[in-house]
Amino acid sequence: MASSRRSPLPGRLPLLLLLLQSPSSHAGQFRVLGPERPVRALAGRPAELPCRLAPARNASGMEVGWARPPGRMVHLFRGGRDRPEEQAPEFRGRTELLPGGLAEGRAALRIRRVRPSDAGGYTCFFRDHAQHEEAALELQVEDPFHWVGPGALAGLAVLPLLLLQLAAGLLFLVLQRRLRGKLRAEIESLHRTFDPHFLRVPCWKVTLFVAVPVLGPLAALVVCYNWLHRRLAGQFLEELRNPF
Repeated sequence: MASSRRSPLPGRLPLLLLLLQSPSSHAGQFRVLGPERPVRALAGRPAELPCRLAPARNASGMEVGWARPPGRMVHLFRGGRDRPEEQAPEFRGRTELLPGGLAEGRAALRIRRVRPSDAGGYTCFFRDHAQHEEAALELQVEDPFHWVGPGALAGLAVLPLLLLQLAAGLLFLVLQRRLRGKLRAEIESLHRTFDPHFLRVPCWKVTLFVAVPVLGPLAALVVCYNWLHRRLAGQFLEELRNPF
């Protein structure tokens, strides 16, 4: 009777070995996480595209890169250094892998002088031997002065110029009428000693009435444009503090 009873352990031994090996087989796996919201940038300013490993691990020896569909390489880090020869022509000289984060499993790409054509989808990927993982990112490029084209600038320059010229012309007519009234009174008192050249306007007055309406609006337009650009850029950069 005792010899007929068999222990169940030998039949379950392969299952136990499989359970013991399964955690170790996934120990080296990782995921790549990107920002949950689109990255916003101002045209002409730098933009940063971050991504990270989960769980965090040292990625200094991995291949890290950013790409745009279809297959355009934005930036590639491989073998411990950047690979500018792999970049697409439109990104050469404008990208930089921010240092100091790969040891903690974090990577961030800085794109300098962002253009409206840089907007769209990006892929951040990490490759370690046979494992390749990636995350999708989106870059939104905003230009608050996109409407300021040649036509808009011409309109902004011409309209104040016309208004100032009109105001200067009316002021000149008023002053001229008052001057004529005073001169008429003096002429009547001088009788025949009147000199017709006395009514001629001095050259410096003519130059003043011509230069002020022309140069004044242009100077005011430049000052207003710089002030508006600094204010909008400051407000927009405050919204980019937390990309995640």
